[in-house]
Amino acid sequence: MQKPEPSGPPPLEGPGPSPGLRALQVDELYRYAPAAAVFSYLVAVLTLGVLVDIGDNTGGVVWFLGATAIAVFRFIGVILYRRRDPGSNPAFWGHLAIAANLAAGIQWGLLGTVLFPEQRTYAQLYVVLVITCFVGGSIVAYAPLRWAHEALAIPAGVPLAVNLFFLQDGVHMYAGLAALGFCAAVVYYARMHNRHLEKTFRLQIDRDELNALVSIVNQKLEEQNRELAHRLAMRGVSAANAREIADRMVALFEGSPLPQIECDAHGNVITCNAAAERLFGERREELAGRPLRALFAGADAGLVDEGTQRAMTAEVTVRGAGGEALSCRASFTPVPATADRLGGFGLTLHGLPVAVGLASP
Repeated sequence: MQKPEPSGPPPLEGPGPSPGLRALQVDELYRYAPAAAVFSYLVAVLTLGVLVDIGDNTGGVVWFLGATAIAVFRFIGVILYRRRDPGSNPAFWGHLAIAANLAAGIQWGLLGTVLFPEQRTYAQLYVVLVITCFVGGSIVAYAPLRWAHEALAIPAGVPLAVNLFFLQDGVHMYAGLAALGFCAAVVYYARMHNRHLEKTFRLQIDRDELNALVSIVNQKLEEQNRELAHRLAMRGVSAANAREIADRMVALFEGSPLPQIECDAHGNVITCNAAAERLFGERREELAGRPLRALFAGADAGLVDEGTQRAMTAEVTVRGAGGEALSCRASFTPVPATADRLGGFGLTLHGLPVAVGLASP
């Protein structure tokens, strides 16, 4: 059975640092690049003075022109990096910085080999001191990106150690091994610092991603809160409308001049309005629970069962407050049962004589 092929484009990230990590590394590298280029060129100017002082005018001028070209290349790289397209590949700018460091390492390596002073002890000490300081002191500036520091340290430090302790005036094994060990130690500490910075940058990326996720979640929560607030407001309006409608219906029921009676599904009185109290001469508390049939005279009591099933209007005779028989029309309105409400019906009497104190239709 063949496995289904994954859908969508292949992942962009291959082996090596992710684009986000590489971007932070390169940005940290170029943060130090201007100062490092300025210090390197100032020392190159002083080195030209030393070479001219010991009589190596031609070699010093050629070497200084090379240092000037490298400094110009570095400054152009910094300017272009600051004006780069935000979507540009950070690996290109990293390779550009490594190339500049490699050129600078070869430049200082030539100073420690081909142009190394044969006389003047102070000049020899100066060359050793300058190259050593640049190799060791550039760890912080170039360690953010792997191979950036190695491109400078190896071609600058190793040729000097080999020339000084293995070629200049014979083989000095112990001193030479110590010098090469120093070069290896500098590279090792640069690698360790690079790993520390990588961990720091990865934590920064994770923090930024977490902050972005939290921001998205907070935005969604705010939208849901606004939606819930809107729903609550609408429910509040609906509840207020329902209360208003209920209050108006109660007012119409209570204030109606026509006797109105509410009954359950068995035909028993639940409540009535003031007009019904005047008609039957009893308070609603006294009428509540009594069969509606007891309020009708004669055979009209049989209409109660029919009125619970369908809406209708019929001529009926009711017993008034004094026991007299009063002819009128009765309108039955069934109320169906629901999950929250018991069934029943409503009864409205109209067409009663004015003499009983009730309004005519």
